[in-house]
Amino acid sequence: MSARSNLRAAATLLAVAFVGLAPRFAAGQERQEVLYGRHQTFESPQHFAFEARFSGFTPEIDSDPNLQGKTPYGDTFGTSARLLFSAELDWQAARIPHVGTIGPGLAIGYASMSDPAQFEPPRSGASGETTTLEIFPFYAVGVLRADALWRELHVPLVPYAKVGLSMALWRASNTLGTSHAQGISGLGRSFGTQIGLGLGFNLNVLDDYAARNFDDSMGVNATYLFAEWTRADYNGLWFQSDPLRVGASYWTFGLTFEF
Repeated sequence: MSARSNLRAAATLLAVAFVGLAPRFAAGQERQEVLYGRHQTFESPQHFAFEARFSGFTPEIDSDPNLQGKTPYGDTFGTSARLLFSAELDWQAARIPHVGTIGPGLAIGYASMSDPAQFEPPRSGASGETTTLEIFPFYAVGVLRADALWRELHVPLVPYAKVGLSMALWRASNTLGTSHAQGISGLGRSFGTQIGLGLGFNLNVLDDYAARNFDDSMGVNATYLFAEWTRADYNGLWFQSDPLRVGASYWTFGLTFEF
């Protein structure tokens, strides 16, 4: 068979294959256009960010120099981290071109630790009562989210920083109710500062269609998985003397929803 005949045969086979595949390709394109046609052609407005936050938390009560080396927290509750759950809402009030959003944020949290109460010397061991410490941290911060990496370079990483003031309500109690020792009530509040440095990973890149659908139905522009180094320092600031130091440095993990 001549070269010209071989070319004609190859061309005929390609034409047959194309005719057979063309309807399937067109159907696939049509299905894709139908799916994406259900979506808006623009993002919904974005003004807020909500964080669900989970931390391994050990308050630094025993670090108070006034205790002179005594460790009442460690003696009662040990040194294991306890779960601190918190929720934060940020208002993305303004956008800095080629940087990201900036605005205020408010948060509330809760942590609780309970263990059998210990006898005071000269007796030793656990009593029949339970000692509980509950901490309710609140804070107000300024938040800068540098999302230009995602919006302009399509890198799904968003670093951010937070700084502000905080207050923690706390309650020490036993089986009979709020504790009292030497005329001092186990109920109070401590003031201090709050700092956070974190990095969010934009989950939209994992499923673009699901992300578009979430935006269309719920108005959520982006969902992030984040890790944050947090410092809550309840040192009383300049006006509170001898506060209970219920703050700590710890890692926080969670989800952020921008809407």
